[in-house]
Amino acid sequence: MARTIWFARHAQSEYNKKKLFTGWHDPELTQHGIHKAHDLKEELYGIIFDNIYSSPLKRALSTAQILADNNEIIIDDRLKERSYGDWSALNKEEVKLSEGVDNYYAARRGWETSPPNGESLKDVSIRVKPFIDDLPKSGNILVVSHGNTIRAISVLFGVNTESNVNAFEIKVGTVFKVKS
Repeated sequence: MARTIWFARHAQSEYNKKKLFTGWHDPELTQHGIHKAHDLKEELYGIIFDNIYSSPLKRALSTAQILADNNEIIIDDRLKERSYGDWSALNKEEVKLSEGVDNYYAARRGWETSPPNGESLKDVSIRVKPFIDDLPKSGNILVVSHGNTIRAISVLFGVNTESNVNAFEIKVGTVFKVKS
């Protein structure tokens, strides 16, 4: 039997709305985010998930709870967003101005560069690879997580490479589907 995994990025959080780096900070979903999660639930209507996993961070878990329809959600710390370290809760445009465009994009979207005291995408891939390896080998699987975690996962599945992952975007409240 084949395996299909839907990697859902959480819906809009308070930090997303304010254009702040979130990382391991734990803001709630906005009202708009709650509505978008319900829209995503409609988009996934009719799919029966054999397993549902979520990051423990509120924005992902709240999204998962909307999508799960009272089915069991397995919470896994390995699905947390990347740590933005010293950039957490800072305004993205202000960080870009203070760091310079090249340094900003190297740490924000590059594979090996991390924000000060934070994680790189490579670090996230190392953290999340055992989770991927532990997933059931068949069935429909829903994984609710974060943009950078999903970005790192896209490299693990060979959809993107370490050199082109910087251009990969997954908007809040959308899914990235992998058949394996």
